[in-house]
Amino acid sequence: MTGFLSNLVQYQGLFQMITVLGIGGTFQIGFQISSITYMSQHVKAFINETWLERYGYPIQQDKLLFLWSITVSVFGIGGLLGSSGSRYLTVKFGKKKCLLCNNLLMIVAASVMGCSKMSQSFEMILIGRFMCGVSAGLCVPLHHQYVGEISPKKLRGFANSTSSFFWSLGKAVGQITGQRELLGSQALWPLLMASCGLPALVQLVALPFFPESPSYLLVHKGDQEGCNKAIRQLWGEGQHQAEIDDLMKEKATMKNTKILSVLELVKEPAFRWQLYMTVTLTATIQLCGINAIYFYTFEVLQAAGFDERMTSYMTLSIGLSELVAAVVCSSIIERLGRKILIRGGYWIMGSLLAALTVTLSLQDWHYWMPYCSLALIVLFSVVFAVGPGGATVSTRVEIFKLSCRPPAFVISAVLNWLGVFVIGTTFPFIVERLKHFCFLIFMVVLFTSGTIVHLFLPETKGKSIMEITEEFNKLNFKNKHIPATSNHVTEDYTFCTRVMDLTLTPMLFALVLWLMSSEKLMEHFISVLQVQFRGLLQMILVLGIGGSFPYGFHISVINYPSVHIRKFINETWIDRHGSPLHPETIMLLWSFTVSVYGIGGFLGSLCCGYLTTKYRKKKCQMFTNLIMLVAALFMALSKTAKSFEMILVGRFLYGIGSGFSLNIHPQYVGEISPKKLRGFTNSTVAVFLTLGKLTGQVVGLREILGSEALWPWLLASSGLSALLQLVTLPFFPDSPSYLLIQKGNEEACRKAIRKLWGEGDHQAEIDDIMKEKGAMASTKTLRVLEVIKERSLRWQLYILMTVMTTLQLCGINAIYFYSFEVFHTAKFEEYLIPYVSLGVGLCECLSSILCSTLIDRFGRKVLLWGGYLLMCSVLALLTMTLSLQHRFFWMHYFSVILIFLFVVFYGIGPSGATISVMVEIFSQSYRPSAFLIVGCINWMGLFVLGMIFPVIVDNLGPFCFLIFLGILALSAIFIYLYLPETKGKSIMEIKAEFNKLNFGKKETSVTENNFPKEQLSCTKL
Repeated sequence: MTGFLSNLVQYQGLFQMITVLGIGGTFQIGFQISSITYMSQHVKAFINETWLERYGYPIQQDKLLFLWSITVSVFGIGGLLGSSGSRYLTVKFGKKKCLLCNNLLMIVAASVMGCSKMSQSFEMILIGRFMCGVSAGLCVPLHHQYVGEISPKKLRGFANSTSSFFWSLGKAVGQITGQRELLGSQALWPLLMASCGLPALVQLVALPFFPESPSYLLVHKGDQEGCNKAIRQLWGEGQHQAEIDDLMKEKATMKNTKILSVLELVKEPAFRWQLYMTVTLTATIQLCGINAIYFYTFEVLQAAGFDERMTSYMTLSIGLSELVAAVVCSSIIERLGRKILIRGGYWIMGSLLAALTVTLSLQDWHYWMPYCSLALIVLFSVVFAVGPGGATVSTRVEIFKLSCRPPAFVISAVLNWLGVFVIGTTFPFIVERLKHFCFLIFMVVLFTSGTIVHLFLPETKGKSIMEITEEFNKLNFKNKHIPATSNHVTEDYTFCTRVMDLTLTPMLFALVLWLMSSEKLMEHFISVLQVQFRGLLQMILVLGIGGSFPYGFHISVINYPSVHIRKFINETWIDRHGSPLHPETIMLLWSFTVSVYGIGGFLGSLCCGYLTTKYRKKKCQMFTNLIMLVAALFMALSKTAKSFEMILVGRFLYGIGSGFSLNIHPQYVGEISPKKLRGFTNSTVAVFLTLGKLTGQVVGLREILGSEALWPWLLASSGLSALLQLVTLPFFPDSPSYLLIQKGNEEACRKAIRKLWGEGDHQAEIDDIMKEKGAMASTKTLRVLEVIKERSLRWQLYILMTVMTTLQLCGINAIYFYSFEVFHTAKFEEYLIPYVSLGVGLCECLSSILCSTLIDRFGRKVLLWGGYLLMCSVLALLTMTLSLQHRFFWMHYFSVILIFLFVVFYGIGPSGATISVMVEIFSQSYRPSAFLIVGCINWMGLFVLGMIFPVIVDNLGPFCFLIFLGILALSAIFIYLYLPETKGKSIMEIKAEFNKLNFGKKETSVTENNFPKEQLSCTKL
């Protein structure tokens, strides 16, 4: 006690900062997790009242439950996004600045939720919960790292364990304030929601008076004076030279190094076992059964005879027990060490779960058995808080150097939030099927993790970071003498032969795909936003919003008003002729309304090549916008004019406009981008296409524009994107390659480059364009027939037709067709299916964005053949699950998962990479004709599939996927064997690669428009 009081006096600055960090750190997530349950009835009643006031009828119970589930789970989605960006923001701006900005976000979220009832808007609750999740996802890894870096070695375990204490304190405060006698009443629940802003306000006001961590100031900033000042402020006036020496050693090992990215950390063999421990500890926290314990508390209390009113107070007492236990953990962690608390905690918790399974099985046999169960539940919560709850955070902080800590905590945080989402989704089904025997699963996890920790985790108590690293090096480089530097990825290493590699490496690989994509997305997006490429980014947005976006929009949006349009056709016919139409005639007119869009697109594609050559792409795109605006007017006025023919005309004009824009957009966006960003910019075509699909699904919902009164405006809304592009596109230049090669205007080309790419050294890009111009001297743009006859383009055409045909025949349309049937089989309610389908569209949109961040890292070829093979595997599994879904009740859930996986693989691979390849394998004089061929294949494919696909499905059922499986497998082999990688190469370099295929070993000089006299048929394939 005397030692503690002396430490309290000496380290009062440290304790004050720990309090400030905790109040705005893990306290928030504990408060959010516990308080939301106390306002569930009030929020549901508010949603119902708001719905009744808006629409005049009460909301259905299933829909109400669905909205409440979204309100709860959107917090986890926000947390996942926040934790994904924490590493980048921490490295760029520092932990202190990030926490201060994070508090502002939390205060805004609190204000939004607090005003929701006054504004009669339950959507504000959803937005506020999402913002709270982002804030919590960002602050938790920052809190863990910050509090570990400001503490001296002898108090590091205590300081780290306080994060668990504040988590438990947040839970307890949420349970207390959630009581109906305080803020949990019908009148005060908005204040309960908004009360999360108070801790954020406290930290926002207090944190500026405290310093950054000493290790950050010395190691990263090189500010030794600032480090000494921070140590004196936090640790008092004493002898701290040993701690400073440890920091200097760490700085020396990190000289000329940087903060590692997530991918670099996963590749680094010097941190392999640290990552294994992190994944094990984080996964065990999620799978230890603490959520199941809280779930069963209410049932046990009811079985013990406690009434409903007393149950909430008993639950509060369990939360307080966990809080007290967390305090105990912080006081004993420096005495007993981290390893024994984690290992012993796991084994004791596993034993308690075994006993609890027995008592729950026998609770109907003896009246005193529920009390035993209650005692075991309290004990389990106490052991969890004393052991793994506090020691896990301390261990995760101590086993990584400062350069590795941010990405390690990103992995940990994302794994944690994914665990929250997965457990929240699957746990009700586990409990429903296994009842209290579900604890046996958690028991096995605990005993397995306890054994792993006992065998492989070194004790970190009282050791410096360098000493802990040396301990892990004995595992990472067993029987080897390899120096482990901070940012050097050793080339010569082999996988550890222990069982950990077999179990955790696949998990890390799957996790890092998400982490790498989200992190690289943020870095790439922010770097593009810099001054240099701002003009390029703006033009990509303008081209996309009027390019592939309308195509995706019209594909998805037409399904939603189908019932209303058929009814309108029948009513119009009755008004004109006095008799209703035959149902088959209505169906024929509706089918023609849908398919006339494809006819218009086909005609637009046929004319596009000639018009873009004659009038340039910019003028043609602006003319396309005028066509789309006229079509929108026809759609908007069709109901007022009582003319369904206007819908037909509007759809036809929309098709012509889409046929133009879908050809112009990929060419234009590929020609305005520099070589290093060409893959990224080309893949934005797929991003805007999927964004158009998603927008069509959103605005097509009956709550927005999909109602009977508003469907004409739904069909006309596409005119907004056309109007936006028509107004903004004149402010942007033609493509540099067009200006230099076809117009011969070098000055205009340089001016366009400066406007799009900024003031920099772009001579290498200009030289590449000059080479292309030299190769095309005295040539003209080739017609379609000339392109087909040209021998030097034979393999480019083979690749073009392969990737475009595969895009049509990959099975994505069949997947969307079967998704409704699978969702029906999975017992989703009819009104929920559009929202679930919206989730599928959102997955495709996000995966397309992910593709844009990966395409310049992995290349086009890998994404194409790899995507084809992954999609092929998913289709094989989906055929099996659809065939067996009537034999096993759980099989349709696997089908739902496979549908989402297929869409994700499609978006990441072929969807974005196909367009990039099509742009890059043709030079300027061939591109218009090549894209005319692409357009014809695309629109003819839509028409043919629309005609024959229903017949295929009717005859083959789920086995129709085997056709698409075969096509994908053959295309993957073809692409792997014959497509050269185009990443980072100029057009002339790519052409040289194809000449090896087109002419074999012959030394044939090929000019652009010089046809060889002797046309030989290629014997390959």
